[in-house]
Amino acid sequence: MELLILGLVTFIASTIQSATGFGFALLAVTPFLIVLDSGAAFQLVIVICLVISLVIWPALRGRAPRSLLASLAAGCAAGFPIGIAAHALMELEALKAVVGAVVIIVAGQTAWQFRVIRRALEPGHERAAGRDTAPRGGGAIGVGVVAGALTSALAMPGPAVMLYLSRTALDKDAIRATILTFFIFAYGGALALQAAVVGIESGTWTTAAALLPPALAGVAAGHLLARRITQTVFRWTILVILLCNGLFILASVVI
Repeated sequence: MELLILGLVTFIASTIQSATGFGFALLAVTPFLIVLDSGAAFQLVIVICLVISLVIWPALRGRAPRSLLASLAAGCAAGFPIGIAAHALMELEALKAVVGAVVIIVAGQTAWQFRVIRRALEPGHERAAGRDTAPRGGGAIGVGVVAGALTSALAMPGPAVMLYLSRTALDKDAIRATILTFFIFAYGGALALQAAVVGIESGTWTTAAALLPPALAGVAAGHLLARRITQTVFRWTILVILLCNGLFILASVVI
């Protein structure tokens, strides 16, 4: 029964991950923790997300801005030790509460930013739109630090990077390509840290292997779904996912 539940969660989360470029960790971490009640939940999410990213990446290869990826990766590497320290010093419930609150606050800010961008893109405002939505290298490094810390602490690099990218002028394919390429680096580094510092039991690898079929099925379903998502729907789907999961994480802490 536990494996069936994990398989269903994996399929749904991987479908959203494939369609939007992120979302697996946000949707899967809390259910995995409830079912497994151990740190193995984070390791499973890391392994599955890494595999999903590697499978999807070839179709989007070359569409991500290299300079932006370099800045995100540099920040991520700096953020890894911060996340490990936070994971060791803070209670899990406290970490979840902080993440939930940050996600909800920043998602609300981004919803407002979307409104500003949409108004700026109206005729006669093209210059303002380009100025407001251009990616900035320094900001990307800072976002990478936050994402790296969240990856090593909670296996959740997506929120910070997705919120940052959603404010840029990149189209949805460029956003998906950027975040999936970044995930390969972030989850690869986090997996290496988990193996070296915490250790990964053989049972975790076995469970991860059992969950790969529903994960890959979700990737295929999400690929078909992505073709039918418009730019506007894509952006607002991101916000809905963030808000729902932020509320869910906070609710799991309170209840």
